[in-house]
Amino acid sequence: MEGEKDWEKYEVARGLKTCVDRIRSEYQVDLKSKKMETCQRAVALYFIDKLALRAGNEKEEGETADTVGCCSLRVEHITLHEQLNGDKCVVEFDFLGKDCIRYYNKVPVTKRVFKNLKLFMENKQGGEDLFDRLNTTLLNKYLSSLMPGLTAKVFRTYNASITLQQQLRELSIKSDSLAEKLLAYNRANRAVAILCNHQRAPPKTFEQSMANLHAKIDHRKEQLALARSELKQAKKEAKGTTDDKLQAVLERKKRAVQRCEEQLLRLEVQATDREENKQIALGTSKLNYLDPRISVAWCKNMDVPLEKIYNKTLRDKFAWAIHMTNPDFEF
Repeated sequence: MEGEKDWEKYEVARGLKTCVDRIRSEYQVDLKSKKMETCQRAVALYFIDKLALRAGNEKEEGETADTVGCCSLRVEHITLHEQLNGDKCVVEFDFLGKDCIRYYNKVPVTKRVFKNLKLFMENKQGGEDLFDRLNTTLLNKYLSSLMPGLTAKVFRTYNASITLQQQLRELSIKSDSLAEKLLAYNRANRAVAILCNHQRAPPKTFEQSMANLHAKIDHRKEQLALARSELKQAKKEAKGTTDDKLQAVLERKKRAVQRCEEQLLRLEVQATDREENKQIALGTSKLNYLDPRISVAWCKNMDVPLEKIYNKTLRDKFAWAIHMTNPDFEF
């Protein structure tokens, strides 16, 4: 039952690709509307599409923190910059999103969006609504008229999944080692997590853990240097001779160097991966926003064991995707 719901959710998001260009064209036209309601809806949809913002007006029961989403943004949550760091028409966002996670971003926008935001903020105090003619219900009602089942959350799921698929295509190399392939996957996943603002505080043990890892890397480098020195000596001794014992020693030393190089690469990739993801929560998007068929197809194409990507809980949750997905799956 849960698998069927997941499948339906991702099929709706997948269906958005057939009409997303039309929807984008429509909200670009609506940005020029004389009607304030239409204009505000177009700007909100622009943000939801481009920045994967949550819709807003969706607090959990009993939640008292001052958290907001796109439709519930207040004037105090954005600052407009005509120019900033070489970019024109920059919007600076600063607000608490779901689970009290701060959303802070500086984004160049089109001149029309910038002009509209100025208009929305006119004669308003910081605590007043930016989109005073809009709420999530109105936005989702409009979206469902464009495509059955379409909501702001579907847009977020679509953009997350399409970003993962595009990033995997750009970053993955089939001839890479397993460690390098996993680094590519995590980098693709990280692009999604950044888009969706899935942050976390660095683990308390992070510094010590990294120190231990770098100590292992240094030790492995010493072992590699020794192995290379021994290989050099073995080559000298085996040169110009057909002695089976010396040739066997030479082959053994070659394998030792190769093994040390592979182990060092694996540790260095692991260190890079940990450093890049220390403040990014990769699990949230993987669990809620990424069509699992993209990851399953990637694993099959790249010869990566699925358990390297999904733990047992996720393999059970996404069993439907594992059984039905071919390597040529396209979101």
